[in-house]
Amino acid sequence: MNDEVRANSGQVEMGAIRSGVSEQSRRPRFWKSGEGCVPSHRLETRTWDLVAALAWSRHPDPLSRLRDALQAQTARQHILFAPSGRCAIAQILSMLPQQEVVMPAYLCHEVRKAAEIAGKRIIYVDIAKNGLNATSAEFGEAAKPGRVLLPAHALGIPTDIEAICELGRRRDCVVIEDAAPAFGARRNGQLLGTFGDVGIFSFERSKRFAAFSGGAIVVNKDSTLDIERLAAATETNLQRSMPVRELIQAVAQNLASIPWIYRSLTLPLMPLRDVLPRLLRRFRRRRGTASSARAPEIPQSAFYRRPLHPYQAELVLRMVKRMDQIREQITRLAEVYLRVFENSPIARFVPPGSDLGGLMRFPVAFPGRRRDDILRAARKRGLYLKTLWDRPLVDEGQLARFPNTAWAARNVVMLPLYSTLSPKSAELLAQDLIEIERNATGV
Repeated sequence: MNDEVRANSGQVEMGAIRSGVSEQSRRPRFWKSGEGCVPSHRLETRTWDLVAALAWSRHPDPLSRLRDALQAQTARQHILFAPSGRCAIAQILSMLPQQEVVMPAYLCHEVRKAAEIAGKRIIYVDIAKNGLNATSAEFGEAAKPGRVLLPAHALGIPTDIEAICELGRRRDCVVIEDAAPAFGARRNGQLLGTFGDVGIFSFERSKRFAAFSGGAIVVNKDSTLDIERLAAATETNLQRSMPVRELIQAVAQNLASIPWIYRSLTLPLMPLRDVLPRLLRRFRRRRGTASSARAPEIPQSAFYRRPLHPYQAELVLRMVKRMDQIREQITRLAEVYLRVFENSPIARFVPPGSDLGGLMRFPVAFPGRRRDDILRAARKRGLYLKTLWDRPLVDEGQLARFPNTAWAARNVVMLPLYSTLSPKSAELLAQDLIEIERNATGV
């Protein structure tokens, strides 16, 4: 679901922080240039990419070329493709003899589903205070011999993966590094996804380098898996097909993000964006759910059943060619947010020295304020802000054991980061949030 964000008017002098909020400042306003209308997430896959990649059959094997590109980037020999990042995790876990998987309680629900599909028992750990990742400190007690450790780099923010890998080595644990949202990001100069015994990348539509679906497995330690068996599993009972529906959706999303279309059509329709998901939830409740005592079957969806198509590989290759350009712009935008929020109460979660160019989105929180009030006030200005994982992986009754996870689920908000967003738009958006925070009610 693509939420939208609209930045404040250019009538306000850059860098000025207004002490009061006039009636006029509460009204949605637009820049004359049109840059005031910006979606919270735009595909890096441009419309021209979507069209040009249709000529994939005239190019040398795109899948082989993408594998070569990833081998050069990671300096690893064994690169395997999967239908998705979540499917890659399920495939890897299914081939490991270990029966227990340790993962953060604050993580995408699809990761938990992948572990359940593989028939593993899940052990949760809390995330670090004032962070979004579980670090080696949180993994420490749960890293018992014979377990799988599954650290993740939430939103492209690196965890202390070196220490987690060392912990796994000393405790005889396998480390699967979930770098699904962090393709191209680095820690201390080394590419994320190349630290653990196995690394995972994702090309799903919510990620930076989106090709609708698809994922890559990076084998960093050859003795961890039977590589030939894993390679065969990625193709078994799978049918490669052109992602026509996803292509149409991507073109529609790009068109809806054009400023004048967004101002006149997309933004007025935004209040309806939750209607369909609400109806689907009601439908699922009426149908009931399967017993949780049974491991779920492999879903009949493209994320588990359809391998990466050469067209999708061609899309990723086109974005990889301009990766440096994309990273430079993302770095500029993240620096704008950091600068504007520096002396404000708004909390940031990006540690000093992080690879800003590898961030997928920019997370913030409003300590002492109700997030619902912040989101409601933002919507009145035409700002549609996106939250992260509102529901932790653990049950409500267990949240007392995971205080940092519970806090993050109630408070984190994500700000847009994509290469077509201008630094000026990002600055105006950040200034609007400071105003909203000042006028929000307390907890």
